[in-house]
Amino acid sequence: MRKRNLAIGLLATAGACGILWVARGRAPEAQPTGALEPPTRVPAAALLPQPPPEPAPAPGEISVLTLLHEMVDLDHLARLPDARFVAGQTASTDRRSKQPADADGWFANDDFVTDTEPNLVRVESTPDGGKRYVLLDVAGPGALVRIWSANPTGTLRIYVDGGARPALEAPMAGLLSGEIPPFVSPFGQVTARGYSLYFPFPFRSRCVVTVDSIVSPDPFSGRPTAKLYYQIGTRAYRPAAAGDLRNYSAAELTRASGAIARTAALLRDGLPTPSPRPGRQTITLPTTTLDREHPVSLTVPAPEGGGRLTELRLATSERAPEKLSSTTLTLAFDGDETVSAPLVAFFGTSPDIVPYRSLPMIIEPDGTLVCRFPMPFRKRAVVRISRKGAGAAELHGSVTVDAAAFDAASLLFRATWRPRAVIRTRPFQDWHIATLEGTGQQVGTLLDVENPPGVAWWGEGDEKIFIDRESFPSLFGTGTEDYFGYAWSQAETFAHAYHAQTRAPAGSFGGLFSMNRFLVLDPVPFKRSLRFDLEIWHWTDTSIAADAILYWYARPGARDDRPPRH
Repeated sequence: MRKRNLAIGLLATAGACGILWVARGRAPEAQPTGALEPPTRVPAAALLPQPPPEPAPAPGEISVLTLLHEMVDLDHLARLPDARFVAGQTASTDRRSKQPADADGWFANDDFVTDTEPNLVRVESTPDGGKRYVLLDVAGPGALVRIWSANPTGTLRIYVDGGARPALEAPMAGLLSGEIPPFVSPFGQVTARGYSLYFPFPFRSRCVVTVDSIVSPDPFSGRPTAKLYYQIGTRAYRPAAAGDLRNYSAAELTRASGAIARTAALLRDGLPTPSPRPGRQTITLPTTTLDREHPVSLTVPAPEGGGRLTELRLATSERAPEKLSSTTLTLAFDGDETVSAPLVAFFGTSPDIVPYRSLPMIIEPDGTLVCRFPMPFRKRAVVRISRKGAGAAELHGSVTVDAAAFDAASLLFRATWRPRAVIRTRPFQDWHIATLEGTGQQVGTLLDVENPPGVAWWGEGDEKIFIDRESFPSLFGTGTEDYFGYAWSQAETFAHAYHAQTRAPAGSFGGLFSMNRFLVLDPVPFKRSLRFDLEIWHWTDTSIAADAILYWYARPGARDDRPPRH
């Protein structure tokens, strides 16, 4: 291996930061040819002790600055964006998967890059006889929003708009694990052996991502292995957006340094509890007894012009998982029932109350259930909790309501529950979670799985997300745990602002798993429909049980293909 001295410098003056990558002993690497000539975690506050005031973006601007705002501003999910975009994903998905009619190919499971498995864009030769692995090559305007890998390796380079020098050059493992400023945790982090970086890299005309090696230690044997798993999430904007887009660069990092510090703090510590302000009110649900004959209901009239539920808080004395599973939360807005799901599952875990924290959903240590997804409505919102099982439990809570105009861009919040199903693992199959009809965007997924004792790993299956009735999915993954931000079949609990595994059987594949992922920087918009299928790919011929929730927003009148729960 050629010896190189590499230095990373953090440029900090009055709180401004940038990245300087110095490679001694050779010239900067050239732009890829072809069609075009992831730890140590450092608190963001320590890196940016005195961030400067955040500049005001220009109207319609798309930049590192504005996309950082979106990372912690859940309100943008509840409206059609001014700059429409299409979500995409480039990944090391087995390229033999082409059509469902070819079952062997459709369920092929070599979801990795090797020198003989070209599950990437292309491989180029370098002047010194080496190889450059092109992981992504897309036209703009657009943005990278997520990079994940199970085994990041080599040097990752991001080229923007035909630049001969990479706009970003860094060790892939260090970048995705949060070791490289300013992409420190919680932007880059390792969760249950999964390496993820959530950070925006906008580009105007083209973006190319490469690595110079695919060799890394095997996670089980420690021996060097030439194999790479990866996913890169993207946004593709309409061509007209190019004039409003500011390319990713070191100068843009400096401009956004205040936003970087603020965003990191909110991702790490959570959104603040809503405080009193004009146009805001908190409506209390007093302690009451909930049983089969006595559901609890709270009706919230909208302020003049429209309203928005900013926070929903509920607490119950019930702790028995089977009774919690028979307790249903129903939400209706302007007469449209948009949520009907098991109470605890709605808040991102199941079947029992497990404290954890994400950006939109929280379960407090005392068991209080908190939802921060904003929920707009024009006239009236109704929160209803009912129970099918025997016995009674105490329930109390509150809703925070803001005055907010409900207009043509406003979207209703929805959560579609796919009830528990027992699924055979042979033959391989795609488990249909739901089809969403209307105009809107998916913003999250909950998955619960019960795997029998004494069998192997259950989660090799890929997510397959079809947008607007396309014949091949725009988002085709590399494994269930990869979608939820972890790797290597780890039965390990963790929580991050955007993804969590809240329940897993310690030291075993047999038992209950519960996991979620919330799509804040990477929502999946659709104009007509979104179909979410999950491949059931198990190493054992057996049966598993699973249920799921899709969280989404859509214009009034949208629907899904799940039968009514009542």
